[in-house]
Amino acid sequence: MRLLKPLTLTLLTSTALFAQTTMCFKENHNSMSTIEKTKLDGGECKSIYNIKDMKENGWTVDDIKITTTNEGKYNFIYIFKDSKSSSNFVTTNSNLSSEELEARIVKRLEAKKEQEKKEQEIERKIKAKEEGKKLYVNKCQSCHGQKGELNAMNASRPLNTLSYEEMQIAINAYISYDRDNDDERYGNGRAIIMQPYAASTTEEDLKNISNYLKSINK
Repeated sequence: MRLLKPLTLTLLTSTALFAQTTMCFKENHNSMSTIEKTKLDGGECKSIYNIKDMKENGWTVDDIKITTTNEGKYNFIYIFKDSKSSSNFVTTNSNLSSEELEARIVKRLEAKKEQEKKEQEIERKIKAKEEGKKLYVNKCQSCHGQKGELNAMNASRPLNTLSYEEMQIAINAYISYDRDNDDERYGNGRAIIMQPYAASTTEEDLKNISNYLKSINK
């Protein structure tokens, strides 16, 4: 279903634009049967009002566009017309065609998705830092110090001086430590103590620990 007609804008006598219409949308909705009871995003809906609410607030549905996603979900775009617009406003000849309207909607949806990506990345970094702190405090802090500043048991360099790559090399050496062959390249004779900690530390764990130490040693 396509948007069918141009949307007329009205002009305030003070030359400020007063919109008779508003665009609301809902992305990736599961069912067409529940959309009318679902809060819509954007425009005057503001993720607060559903279609019924908008009608009660004096809006009427002027047009609808529905598309399906590759996952079988639905994207809805509703154009509401304000039935309470004052007669003091006069109609201008400034019209939006359906193509222009859709271009604006697409631009807004793309901006929304980009903002969501940024927010998700920020959230991911916060969670990674929290996980890094938890891992460091529980597994490393007692020997390596609050900020990775200690030479643990006089057998290692301070962790806050090591890059992630250097930590990775050391962890792999502790994991492959062979006590029977008296392999003491790492740990200054105490590698056996570090081995179980190293063996239970994943690559993601190590990245989170390294990033956490960098964040508190700036």
